[in-house]
Amino acid sequence: MILKTSRIKTASGPHALTRHLFHGKGNEEIVCVQGSKAALAMMMQDAQAAGRTYGIRHLVISPEKATGRTQALDVLHLHGAEFGYDPEEATLIEHRKHRQDGQGFEVHWHAAIPEMKPDGGVLDSKFMFKRSEMIARLAEVRLGHHLTSGRHNTWAAAALEQRGFHDAALAVRLGPAALSFGPAAQATPRESYSSETHQILKRSDISTPAIKAAISAAWATREEIGLSFRDVLHHCGIDLVPGKRPGAWVASVEGVEVTALHRLLKIPAQEVSAEMTQARKSPAWTRAQGGYEALSPQNQKRAEGAFRAFEVIYQKRHGTEYPYGLSEYVSWVQEQEAQRQQAILETPSASRRPRAFNDGQPAPPQETPTAQAPSRPKSLPLPDDKDALRRVIGESPWSDANRDPSRISDEYKRRVQSVREKAEKRLETTEKSIERTAPRDEIAEGKAVEKLADIAAGIALKLVNTLLRVFGIPEIPHPNFGGPRVIGQLPGNPKEHETAHQEAEKLREYIANLPDDNAITQKGEHVAMARQAEHDDWLDQTAPARLKLTEIEAKEKAEREEAERRARVEEARQAQALAARERVEVDAPELGPEVHLDDEIERLRF
Repeated sequence: MILKTSRIKTASGPHALTRHLFHGKGNEEIVCVQGSKAALAMMMQDAQAAGRTYGIRHLVISPEKATGRTQALDVLHLHGAEFGYDPEEATLIEHRKHRQDGQGFEVHWHAAIPEMKPDGGVLDSKFMFKRSEMIARLAEVRLGHHLTSGRHNTWAAAALEQRGFHDAALAVRLGPAALSFGPAAQATPRESYSSETHQILKRSDISTPAIKAAISAAWATREEIGLSFRDVLHHCGIDLVPGKRPGAWVASVEGVEVTALHRLLKIPAQEVSAEMTQARKSPAWTRAQGGYEALSPQNQKRAEGAFRAFEVIYQKRHGTEYPYGLSEYVSWVQEQEAQRQQAILETPSASRRPRAFNDGQPAPPQETPTAQAPSRPKSLPLPDDKDALRRVIGESPWSDANRDPSRISDEYKRRVQSVREKAEKRLETTEKSIERTAPRDEIAEGKAVEKLADIAAGIALKLVNTLLRVFGIPEIPHPNFGGPRVIGQLPGNPKEHETAHQEAEKLREYIANLPDDNAITQKGEHVAMARQAEHDDWLDQTAPARLKLTEIEAKEKAEREEAERRARVEEARQAQALAARERVEVDAPELGPEVHLDDEIERLRF
């Protein structure tokens, strides 16, 4: 069971949370167990009137096994007893949603809890995440669910022991014992992707669980498909890029980094890195000549298995079936394999060649062959749907304005000026600190009498301490606690004075080394060139899809124009026929509407 807690600020208002709880997209069923929309608005209004920063605490109850509403209310009561609120004041909403990976219970609950108590106090939020995980472990023990290996299970067990739940504490300590051996023992449980990444992709109508399911399916079937693991995901719209850590690989969708592969697949990073660098031998059916019909029965079965695996990956990623059949898929994979083999043959070998017998003449210098750049691999057959093509094309990484050198330079100048102002302001404060902590002359400041009185008081205190020492009484400490001092001078604070001097020197050096206008202009030009290169690369990669989209739109436009032309022609014909009938009725009403006057005249003439 997962209990995820967040706090909603009063400045945000209740509208976004209300829309998600009562009208959330992707939910098959939404049921309000208790509370209402008005309750959420009242929570936020009360917090705003009291000047509170947070108005609502949002709790998500997501069990792994089947759980009823009564049990969800029991979990809410446990949470309320821990954080000090009445569960009856919370709004509980039930969501039913299909799981992409088929794991976990399809029903979860959202609870909106008022951050401000009825007495005007604020809801307890100390160690909020750890205590929520402790409640999740306690709920799992009481409901008989599988114990989750959380990050704070050790802390949760100690907290349960302190609160008197001895059986639950013992179960938490012994529950994840199976993870005490092997690679999982040293791995800290972490979420596969963050909520921020999920929301960013959700705005583009991209399902993060679908990305996760597609990557998991591709990893499980990587040996059955004729393509490499990276190519399979690339043609499904998922790119694999090197991460910040050495050996780590990150899944990226439309420029948004979703998660690291080893964290999502729950395997060591070395295994993922080995898979990315491994030159896996392609299956025999990919190297065969001809399409699916030319394959042997055994290779046809293998190709069918690979196609089924690829269909699973494609369906989990896009939510729709793969628009092409087995024959097109096999032909495309064989074409990719033929291009790869041709590239291997064209690559010059680095092995040493035997020397030819040339009667002692020096061998002619060999020309170094220029390495040919490998051609860009073709993508999968493009769909005929305009919306699918637009998703394939996406958007350019940089707009025209963001590729303008002058605009980039102006932005850098603004940033440098802002940094310069902050550094100068800090330098001014440091110089005041230097002046404040510097030594000062007391006599020059007219404090000679105070200084003599201080000296006299020090001598008198020394005599008194001598007498006290004789009788064994503790001495009276000097109020200055300063030790030896120079007569007629205030020592200031030498340590802070030296620290302020060093900081001032660093600030002056930092301000002097800030880039000037010429350097900023050159940097803007370099950045603009790099962005232009990325934009051109995007144009090259999306050229086939954009061309096909243009052809589809042009065809649809021509069809619309042809339909409009036919409609105009039909309308003109109907108008002409109506006018002819009206003319016959006016000119010769006795002949009837179906008789044309001209034809009757021609008939009577003979």
